[in-house]
Amino acid sequence: MATENAHWYCVKARPRQERSAKAALANEAGIEVFCPMLRFERARKSGRVRVVEAMFPGYLFARFCYEEKNRLVSTSNGVSTIIAFGGIPAVVPEAIINELRASVADGETVEIPASLSIGEEVQMVEGPFQGLRAIVTSVMPARARVTVLLELLGMEREVEVAEAAVLPNVIHPMAPR
Repeated sequence: MATENAHWYCVKARPRQERSAKAALANEAGIEVFCPMLRFERARKSGRVRVVEAMFPGYLFARFCYEEKNRLVSTSNGVSTIIAFGGIPAVVPEAIINELRASVADGETVEIPASLSIGEEVQMVEGPFQGLRAIVTSVMPARARVTVLLELLGMEREVEVAEAAVLPNVIHPMAPR
């Protein structure tokens, strides 16, 4: 493949198949692939869970010569389609890929710390209040504690808990709030 004919394209993956599409394109088709991921903590009924999701859910970037490899890419495992506008495949500028790569520490994963702010709704993930929702009323970073407003027995009560005992209700860190 001629390097000068290779460009970056945005590839739509099948639902929740970014990883399998990446593996198929990289290993089976020998195509350079970039799929930035986010690692963050999410509250579950069982408690605190670390999850890894695509930065752009359902999409990844692949560098290839469109004329030579478009059919191979389009039919790869986990791939839905190559993004095109008016039938013309959309080329992603190399500068955008370079900027994205520069913002990703280990090559593809960005660590999103769980930060709390006053007025934010959180879920209790540890202790006797596990599973309950609360509102943060104060943050004490020096003590690694927060005060939350809980509704208990029909009354609202402020309770001070460890910062590790609560997690913000996050669907995806980059989703609009």
